[in-house]
Parts: sequence; structure tokens; C-alpha cells
Amino acid sequence: MELYFKKLYTIAFRLTGDEKLAEEMAESAITRTMEKHNYNYKVTPNMLQLTILELMKIFLKAPKPCCNNNLKGIQRELLKLTPINRVVVIWRDVLGYKLSDNVPVDDYSSKELLRALAIGRRELKEYVNLQNEKDYRKAI
Repeated sequence: MELYFKKLYTIAFRLTGDEKLAEEMAESAITRTMEKHNYNYKVTPNMLQLTILELMKIFLKAPKPCCNNNLKGIQRELLKLTPINRVVVIWRDVLGYKLSDNVPVDDYSSKELLRALAIGRRELKEYVNLQNEKDYRKAI
């Protein structure tokens, strides 16, 4: 159960960039999943994905969280993405799920999700390219 919570907390932290908010969201997602699916607080193989789905739904319905200015690198850039782009990038590129695998977004078509993924990836790639250019200049 501890590893299960740590995985959820990590995902929540990547979505929000805030430790306290991530903890609250992870706990809420676990509770909602247990209540919806009547798991009696037993960890089953598909429970992680179901709980991640619930976590993404909570994140998308919550007001936009503030970004912590002390965050660095990819985390900071990930937090700059719009919520839908962030969810889709984390769902696909961080967690490795397919967009067709119960993505936690009902209001978007497959085409819109693919567009959100492409935009999120492009924005992160721009950051990486900029960082590489800065590192190259420092090395000269």
C-alpha cells in the first residue's frame, strides 16, 4: 500500500508542483476509488490505473494551482502547460498509457487529445532545446 501511495503522490506532485496539494489529491483519489469500486482498501492489479484516472479527474476539476517559482527544469515547464496538455503528456509520456486506455478526459475527442499531446510535447521540447543551447554556450 505504501508503494501504491508513493506512485500516486509522485503523479500528483508532477501535476501540481505542490507537496501538500499533491498529498491531498492522492488521498482523495484513493478514497474515491475505494468507494466507487468497493475494494475494501485492498490493492489489486488494476486499482493503480483506476486511481490514477480518479487523480486526473480531480486535478482537471480543481481550480488552477499556483506554480512554485523554486521548481526547476522540466517540472517547472510541465507546470506551465495548460491542464489538459499536462494531463495528456503525463498520462502518455510519464505513465506510458495509450490515449485510448481510459484517458480521464470525457470532453475531448481522440483528435483533440492527440493535438494536446503534440502541443505539450512541443513546448517541453522547446525548453529542452533552449537548455541544450545554454549548456553549449557555457561550454564554449
